[in-house]
Amino acid sequence: MDKSIRAGISGFILAIVINLLLASSLTLPTILSFIPSFVAAIFAIYISRLETLKDSLVGAFMTYIFNDGILGTISLATFYAVNEPYPSLNVDIMTVLYPIVSAVTALIAGYVGVRLVQRMKPTRELPMAPPPLPPPMPPV
Repeated sequence: MDKSIRAGISGFILAIVINLLLASSLTLPTILSFIPSFVAAIFAIYISRLETLKDSLVGAFMTYIFNDGILGTISLATFYAVNEPYPSLNVDIMTVLYPIVSAVTALIAGYVGVRLVQRMKPTRELPMAPPPLPPPMPPV
C-alpha cells in the first residue's frame, strides 16, 4: 500500500506539471480536462511498478482527487486573493458529466497502468540446477 500512496503523490505532482505546461500552450475543452490526470496516473503506476489492481486504483484515484481538488482550490483562492467575484457558472450537460467521466477514466487509468506493468515485467525463469559435481577422486 505504501508504493501506491507514493505513486498517487508522484502522479499528482506530474499532473500539476502537465497542467501548467498545457495551460501555456493550448486550452483543453472542459470534457477533456481529465487528460493530464490520466497520463500522469498511468505513468506513475508504470514507474512505481504497482502489480495489483487494488494498488493501481489507489494510485490513480489519489492522482485524480488531489489534482482536481488542489487545482480547484488554487483557482478559487486566486479569485479570493484579487477580490474578484467568481464568474457565473453555466450548468450544462458537460458540467454534469465531468465527475462521472473523471471517475471512469480513473478506473481505466488504473487498469491500463497495471496491464502495462504486467506486460513489461520480465518473465521469471525457473532456477537452473547447479552443474553436477565430478566423481570423487580415487584414494592415493
